[in-house]
Amino acid sequence: MVFVGIMFVAYLPISSFMFFLKNDAFGGYFPSKFFISEALHSNDFPWWNPYINFGLPQYGDMNSGFYSPFTWIFASLFTYNAYTFTAELLLYLILAGVGMYQLCRSFKFTKTVSYIAGFSFMCSGYMVGHLQHFNWISGAAFLPWCLWGYNQLINNFSLKNNIVCALIFYLFLSSAHPGMIIGAIYFFAAYIIFFFLNKKKEEQQSFRAKSFIKKNAWMIGLLLLISIGMIVGYSDIVPFITRGKKIDNLDAIVNPFNLQSLISLLTPMATMKADGFFKTDISMRNFYFGITLLMFFVFALKQQKNNFQKFFLFAGIFFLLLSLGGITKYIFYNTLPLIGFVRLPGEFMVFVILCFILFAAFSLNKFIIEKSSPEEFHFKVFNWTKIILMGLLAIGIIGIIITQKSIIFNGLGIFSYPGLTGKLKFIVDHISIFDALILQGFIQLGFLNSVRTHVKRRTYKELIKVCAVEMIVITLFNVPFTGAGQASVSEVQAALHKSPAGIPNPYDLPVYRNSHDETQNYTKVLGNWSFYNKQIGSEVKADYPVELNTSKIVFKDSISVFSYKPYLFCTNDSLIEKLKVNSFKSSMIDITVYTKDVDTLVYQQNIYPYWKCIINGENVNPIAYAGVFNAVKLSPGKNNVKFFF
Repeated sequence: MVFVGIMFVAYLPISSFMFFLKNDAFGGYFPSKFFISEALHSNDFPWWNPYINFGLPQYGDMNSGFYSPFTWIFASLFTYNAYTFTAELLLYLILAGVGMYQLCRSFKFTKTVSYIAGFSFMCSGYMVGHLQHFNWISGAAFLPWCLWGYNQLINNFSLKNNIVCALIFYLFLSSAHPGMIIGAIYFFAAYIIFFFLNKKKEEQQSFRAKSFIKKNAWMIGLLLLISIGMIVGYSDIVPFITRGKKIDNLDAIVNPFNLQSLISLLTPMATMKADGFFKTDISMRNFYFGITLLMFFVFALKQQKNNFQKFFLFAGIFFLLLSLGGITKYIFYNTLPLIGFVRLPGEFMVFVILCFILFAAFSLNKFIIEKSSPEEFHFKVFNWTKIILMGLLAIGIIGIIITQKSIIFNGLGIFSYPGLTGKLKFIVDHISIFDALILQGFIQLGFLNSVRTHVKRRTYKELIKVCAVEMIVITLFNVPFTGAGQASVSEVQAALHKSPAGIPNPYDLPVYRNSHDETQNYTKVLGNWSFYNKQIGSEVKADYPVELNTSKIVFKDSISVFSYKPYLFCTNDSLIEKLKVNSFKSSMIDITVYTKDVDTLVYQQNIYPYWKCIINGENVNPIAYAGVFNAVKLSPGKNNVKFFF
């Protein structure tokens, strides 16, 4: 309940449903979940999604959470809408915080350390920065749980722990973005090797290498068994999608976490502006994980470190280099397997924050348990941090004087914007990096002094409270920039209500007529309306993370090559009254069609393996009309045709 409360307040613009999750959340992640839910409640299994750019296999969509139990729970029990989608994301934030707390307790950390680490991870810059990237958050939520489960497995092997560990890893794999899964392969492979060497060193006489290998083999075997559907599904689609190959042009690898963004360790709000200075997407710049753990991270660098600290430090540095882009991009992407498939290096920052929080948490725990003298820590680390913050304050003041870029000079304009939403938008639009340095610099100095006082006095309950308030305040400052859209969740839901219920029969209209002028208002909050209008086909290509190779042919110059035709047409005789749709489901259509002569019936759905057809009771394989769409040859007279996937 502590984590629920802090999450609710820290992410208040989202948790109150006052603002919706912006950009990619509803444009790239919600459509597939919405379709799965609509299909299930129409007694239709969602193997194939007919609405996204003339169709794609839903089971191969790595952004949809198709294999995640959470997706099926929300889709079947509640149905997906703007509210349940937001609630699911908030649930992952809670799981992230509780998971980090539980992991720290498994390392025998005090509750003080565990709470602080949990708050720091749940409200870290990665979580705040990527609220719109749904499966980045859901994947990150299970990372500390995976470490916890693995620790339980190796330290206390049993059938129960084996099953629990495999299930937790499955939850991660089925929820995470592919780039995060690639990073996890490296991280956990290194952790298993480290654990093996550490156990061998510590236990010596009692250590049995075969026993250790068997424990891992049992878990990995069980994980592969329960993941077989996901493995087959993803492997199936990879040859047919545009992102199924390694990136050849390394210049296409964009949006790293760069060195300029290190300023976010102290003043993350400053990274929300000055795009020209940071030269990377706003979501990739935030490295914040709390002033307390940052202080103990720096302090720990000069301390004697245990083996776990050494692992987390070096693992964090490795992933930090992997995240930087620049020259490291050309080194790692050409030498390390699988890394060349990841377009956004900043995604790996989740491992950096996870490792650095744990590295610092070991130091803080040692400080509390051993009751170390705070004098060295007190005078050096805190004072240097204070000097840096005061320097950033000075930069902010000088920057305003020189550039005149500040909300101070046009602050009165806020009164011309109606409502709370309008006023918040004004602030977000007009605040400058110099304003942010000054505002957050002063606030951070206050938190720094408070942390310093409670560390010195060893008043750890108060320290927990200070850390909680700090993470809440910093998160609230950053969410409006990276997570909250201008519209409310109710407005998004109102637009979603315009979508027809269930899986209806598509209209017998040319594809270009599926888009109407009034849908522009829905597009502003939901992304491309073709995902929701329950019609087959879109005149203009819709941006979506998963794109079949056939889309390059379908959308010539971004316009559908057959947009002037309805979704079903005959090549010789396109009179639509001669076609009758007997039944329609997402993966099946049953048609009766009359033709005078030999003709070809075209179903504007991307050709893909596993599409089958029955004509007058006879099984036939569809042909690829124009190389892209399902089609079959028809004999003169009445034909009963059934396409099914």
